[in-house]
Amino acid sequence: MRLKFSDIVAIVMVTLPLQASAGFEEGKAAMLARRYDAALKEFKPLADRGDAKAQHILGMMYDEGQGVPQDFSKASEWYKRAAEQGHLDAQYNLGVMYAQGQGVDRNDVESAKWFRKAADKGHILSQFAMGRITTIGRGLKQDDAAAAAWYRKAAEKGHYKAQLVLGKCYLEGRGVKQDPRQGVEWITKSAEQGHSKAQFEMGHVYEQGTGVKKDLVEAYKWYSLAADQSHDGAIMARDALGKQMKPEDIARAKVMATEWKPVNVSSSLTVAK
Repeated sequence: MRLKFSDIVAIVMVTLPLQASAGFEEGKAAMLARRYDAALKEFKPLADRGDAKAQHILGMMYDEGQGVPQDFSKASEWYKRAAEQGHLDAQYNLGVMYAQGQGVDRNDVESAKWFRKAADKGHILSQFAMGRITTIGRGLKQDDAAAAAWYRKAAEKGHYKAQLVLGKCYLEGRGVKQDPRQGVEWITKSAEQGHSKAQFEMGHVYEQGTGVKKDLVEAYKWYSLAADQSHDGAIMARDALGKQMKPEDIARAKVMATEWKPVNVSSSLTVAK
């Protein structure tokens, strides 16, 4: 999944320096007002002069057809200009385009190269992407241990999908020494952010007593939270579990689910969804 134009607007509002050219300031105002034609007029000259941030923004505009006709080829060209200057989001987006074959010929090796460049500099989405492609050996050698290491880097920064995958690695002993308790700890971090797949896994571990003390009330609660997000497996698991429970225990689990609140994370991670 690429970073999208809508994801970057708030980030641009914060990160572009106040001392930047007037073009940037007017471009920022136009972006905030969703006046993309006006934004294009401000950012295009800056991008032509080599400004990496403006080049990345143009890439996203062509990627999504904001103020310009959608054109993946032009999007990839602008991403590449910014990526070659070390712009991490552009490197990530370019990696995705090579992986998907949009605007460029699909090239898994090239995709892995750009993901790695950004991941090595701490880019969270690229670290998760490195975990995924290393897990399956796409564009580089398959290596479960290396994949787990990449997932950990992203997980430690709050990436909820990485937290879930890393937790399952520990449950299964895939790329790491099997450790169910540590697995549950990571899955819990993901579930607490509201990730329905992690919530479903939490229901399963509490139902089975994997890495935790078996607790059907907790299991029902987590299944319910995932079911509320239309997770089909959780709906079936919750209903099946309910047939084994006392009505008062089900009622208690429902109250717990109603009172549950997700843990807030940095807004910079919301694009990971």
